[in-house]
Amino acid sequence: MMQRIAYKRIIRFGLVGLANAAISFGILNFSFYYLGVNKIVASLIGTSCALAFSFVMNRNYVFNAKNEKARKQIFPFVAVTISGSLILLNLVYASSVYLLDSRGLWLTQTINQLSGLKLSQDFVDINASTAIGAVLAMVWNYNGYRIFVFKDKTTQESHETIQA
Repeated sequence: MMQRIAYKRIIRFGLVGLANAAISFGILNFSFYYLGVNKIVASLIGTSCALAFSFVMNRNYVFNAKNEKARKQIFPFVAVTISGSLILLNLVYASSVYLLDSRGLWLTQTINQLSGLKLSQDFVDINASTAIGAVLAMVWNYNGYRIFVFKDKTTQESHETIQA
């Protein structure tokens, strides 16, 4: 039963993560291409906007933790998210952008050849960098939310049973 609950939760977390990524990528690209904001600031804006969506969806849909007051959950949620998404994602993003910038032409050419598209190097740089950071942040955030924020009563009960 615990495996089934964990499996469903991971699927839901993945779905919320995909929606969250769409919000983050959409705002990132809108900020960079239409507002003219630099790459790092655009990433911070996109990630921050996705934070609010993520809290609501993780609290209500993924972990079904509505029995606790939201104000008790928001600080640990923000702490986990800041350490995972805002710091980890953006450090990986900044490192990747630096490593790819003017050196990632091979990646852009490969993607363009495989897809038949004509994507710019900037587009590939910012989106590939965000994707790499997002995967690492997703693993970090899921475990942080599960352990510190939206504590599952069935998980706590099973730990207590094991300890008894």
